[in-house]
Amino acid sequence: MTRLFDRFRRDRSGSVAVILALAMIPLTFLVGAGVDYARSAGIRAKLQTATDAAVLAVIRELPALKTDADFRLRARAFFDASFPTQKGVIVTSFTPVRAGTQVTVNATAQVDMTLGRLMHPGPLQVSGSSQAMSGGKRLEIALVLDNTGSMNSSGKLPALKQAAKDFLSYLDKVVVNRDDAKVALIPFSTQVNLGTDVTDASWLSYKAIGTVTEKTWKGCIIDRDQPYDVQLPNAEPSGAGAYPADKCVSVLNGKPTLTAIRPLSTNYPALASAIDSMTAGGDTNVTIGVAWGMEALTPYGPLKAAASLTDDRVSKIMIVLTDGLNTDNRWDGVCMGKGRLERSSSCIDARTIAACSAAKSAGITIYTVRVIDGNTSMLKSCATKDGFFYNVISANDLKPAFQSIGSSIAQFRLTQ
Repeated sequence: MTRLFDRFRRDRSGSVAVILALAMIPLTFLVGAGVDYARSAGIRAKLQTATDAAVLAVIRELPALKTDADFRLRARAFFDASFPTQKGVIVTSFTPVRAGTQVTVNATAQVDMTLGRLMHPGPLQVSGSSQAMSGGKRLEIALVLDNTGSMNSSGKLPALKQAAKDFLSYLDKVVVNRDDAKVALIPFSTQVNLGTDVTDASWLSYKAIGTVTEKTWKGCIIDRDQPYDVQLPNAEPSGAGAYPADKCVSVLNGKPTLTAIRPLSTNYPALASAIDSMTAGGDTNVTIGVAWGMEALTPYGPLKAAASLTDDRVSKIMIVLTDGLNTDNRWDGVCMGKGRLERSSSCIDARTIAACSAAKSAGITIYTVRVIDGNTSMLKSCATKDGFFYNVISANDLKPAFQSIGSSIAQFRLTQ
């Protein structure tokens, strides 16, 4: 018996397994605690995302939320949509507060522990806090929209009309007062239409082109003399800087088919009606669209409805949409030294890029939208940055593109 005991005492077989089994007990608890804490970190991140989403969403609806009870209900609805019920997670507090145009949301949740409860007997507590406020700056936005003949194909024009009207509806929700977001409409082809209420304006020139007189002019304007065609408008445009009246390219029942420009306005229903009236026809000259986008966003020239370019309380934004290549301008192919019947897109593209550069130098932010066709390189160059260029590959994608632009320019920001 003594020899058997000595053999057992000296035998080391299986001892590692025993030691490992004993060591696995605390190791399992440590791993379990690690899993629990990692899970709680994930819950904390989701909670923070939900508070961010709640403040950014509810602040857009502040004008319509008349009572504090309405405000709290909407804030909680947005929070719950981003932070749905989860097993083992209980939201213990949710506190939304509004003060003027600022909204703060604080939320706390408890996360049940599993194996980690041996080291931390109670549930873990996580929290999130977010604050959002209106940016303070007012918006002046020019919708520069291609109304050329190619917009009749692939359902582009109907989709554009709906997307543009939805954009107006979105603006109406995200600003406290419409005065905080003025919008201009610039439909273009190779011309723009000013209407005929300004036939005797001193800045008009009937001699530059010579196709119309004051009595026969129907409102259409073509490119100004170079280099004015790509410059910001001057205070008193005249002489070489005047605006050339021209014969309208397309007329129906004595009226131009190109919808008239609407200067900056807060009359969203009237703007929506003008958008609905847009028809497609003619060739493409993006330059004149950009040029009149600048006209709409500056206090000089024919429109004169904008705030000063030096007013740091106003953000000026131009959205330029086209579905094709530049094909025609006042000079056609002549600007390349070619014959009158020869066209050069690259020559017109250079004028477009020059106009975009002038606008950006003046502090105007430019978004560009290419709808199925168009010069990608030029439109990217025109956009203020790469993320402000949208390449829409089907008409159905116009709506989400405008929604994205709307979200981008909305003057809301997280401050915590």
